[in-house]
Amino acid sequence: MKTVLAIDMGNSYISIYKKNCGIVLKEPNLIAVSGSNSNYKIIAFGNEAKKLQGKTAENVVIFTPISEGEVKSREYLSALLKHFLEKLEINKLSKIKALVTIPCGISSQAKDVYRKTCFMAGIDEVRLIPSIIAGAVGSGRNIRGDSTTFIASFGGGVTEVAVLNLNSIVKGGTLAYGGRALDVAIATAIAEKDQVLVGVSSAGKIKEEVGSLYENDTLNLEVSGVNVSTKSPQNIIVFSKDIRSKLVEYVDEVLKLIETTLNLCPPEISADITQDGLLLVGGGAKLVGLAEYISRAIKMPCTVSDYAENATILGAGKLLSDEQELKAILDNVGG
Repeated sequence: MKTVLAIDMGNSYISIYKKNCGIVLKEPNLIAVSGSNSNYKIIAFGNEAKKLQGKTAENVVIFTPISEGEVKSREYLSALLKHFLEKLEINKLSKIKALVTIPCGISSQAKDVYRKTCFMAGIDEVRLIPSIIAGAVGSGRNIRGDSTTFIASFGGGVTEVAVLNLNSIVKGGTLAYGGRALDVAIATAIAEKDQVLVGVSSAGKIKEEVGSLYENDTLNLEVSGVNVSTKSPQNIIVFSKDIRSKLVEYVDEVLKLIETTLNLCPPEISADITQDGLLLVGGGAKLVGLAEYISRAIKMPCTVSDYAENATILGAGKLLSDEQELKAILDNVGG
């Protein structure tokens, strides 16, 4: 008996797709731990850990075991993944075979860490695939032939850009900066402007609800924080313009990666890219005004995937039912 899964090991969320069933789990990549490193106790995983953010005692730490696309703690990540697998109630006699998404361009040592972490969680067979390839497949792009897909993935820990065709990455690169780092930058900007401290989770909500790259956007949101001087609770109104500079700084760095990737491509491929434009996937792709901002900068069409937030796990899940294409991809990328 064998259970076949696809697992998107994202910095913000871990998603699991079961073959012939679809997405069966999506929870924050978070773990809550009390005590010291030498004597610790895991008290919450995923959704339950997220509920504890900002509400715990000083001896409780809430964190993600993955940072900037790299596994920082095999022990904690394997415990988190094992917990999620147990929630699926997989038959204990069943062998688990998993296709796991990872950032493109990571070292062979980093790939080994992902594999070993999965083995520690109870997965019997592990295959690794670049998440950006899965994102293209999940968006309905055909990457088998010589037609070119130009894609940018805006994740929680990393931002990736790649040119794909013939089931492979022609050129690509990774920026070790994503949605989580942007949340920290937003929280810092608010502290500097209003002298009020807001949590990173609150900063993420601000980004999602009023974050905009349109200069004249008037979106606003009332949030609670702590006054820096008085240490007392304080509510403030945050406007789009208050955080726009941080969004622009981030996207301008992504534009540098986009331009570098384009400059490395052969002229024939560049011509295809100019015609079809750039596809955006990932949770960060939903940022208001992002597609228009990038399109103006690179002077080509820019489209947000209809399945942006779940494109990666949907693509990995789709490949579970197409072993021929999956084998071709894995042969090319060494997964």
